[in-house]
Amino acid sequence: MKVSVILTVLNEGPGMDELLDALLAQSTPPDEIVIVDGGSRDDTLARLQAWAARDARVKVHVAPGVNISRGRNLAIGLASGDVLAVTDGGCRPDVHWLAALLQPLRDDPTVGAVGGRFVPVAANRFEFYAGLMSVPDLGGELQRGMFYGRSSAFRRVVWERVGGYPEWLYTGEDTLFAIAAGKLGGHDVVYAPDSLLSWRPRPTLRKLTKMFYLYGRGNGRIANGNLSGSLYWLRYHALLAVALLLSPWQPWLLLLAAAAAAQLGRTLVAPNLALLRHAPGVAADRFVHVPLIAMARNLATNLGYLRGWDELRRGADFKQRLEAYLAGGQR
Repeated sequence: MKVSVILTVLNEGPGMDELLDALLAQSTPPDEIVIVDGGSRDDTLARLQAWAARDARVKVHVAPGVNISRGRNLAIGLASGDVLAVTDGGCRPDVHWLAALLQPLRDDPTVGAVGGRFVPVAANRFEFYAGLMSVPDLGGELQRGMFYGRSSAFRRVVWERVGGYPEWLYTGEDTLFAIAAGKLGGHDVVYAPDSLLSWRPRPTLRKLTKMFYLYGRGNGRIANGNLSGSLYWLRYHALLAVALLLSPWQPWLLLLAAAAAAQLGRTLVAPNLALLRHAPGVAADRFVHVPLIAMARNLATNLGYLRGWDELRRGADFKQRLEAYLAGGQR
């Protein structure tokens, strides 16, 4: 079984040395590593070319301006492996990451795709809590049946049958690809809990909020559903914001603000605090970080979802592409 690791990068700089060191030191090393650089303006490309010059397994292709989907499809097209393992810049695979991803594919020919487990690595307490609240779940069980781009492996035939990653999506591409792969008959999707991949969460609230907004926007574009869930949350955020803004002129609005805050605290913040209560490393500062991140994540995700839903509703061509992709696979 020939294995190709593929990834897209942009302005990763010294991080690429660490990532390639980790990939080439795997207990089960890949047969090749195919990298698509999306037009880096720092020294990323020079570093990649230096790696390619000293190790024939490293192959570099430059495609300025490509999105992640296009970059991954290009990399897979250039790769020769029967199995494709995917990761991203900024990630650090454990030494047994690839071996654990590949094991289900080796053991069972009906397995078509495998998802790995994410381990956040934080430089400060904000990143620590952002990591805990950004990964799909603390133990990985909710990841069963799904596989995410930065830590996954799948057979080439799955990629071919799906029609590749959806190049018309800017975000949510790996989710839609996984959904389409899950609909294929004869190809199970499984979870490899021993396949560990470390990554650093967003370092600031602004960057974290932007990430969740883009995630929400991508999900809104592909969900093709209703807005009831998003509107439920957004109405409380709106009520809280408007009541606080107008309270200097109408002090009684502070009562409405308190009611909205209490509802968000009970239904949004409290469950997150309970979920993380026994997680290793969690301390009393959770009462500061968790409410802040939970509120920002919820607001950004639902605003993004609303934007993506509107784009899907207004764009007939976009909706046709979505339906065609899920029906039979079209890039």
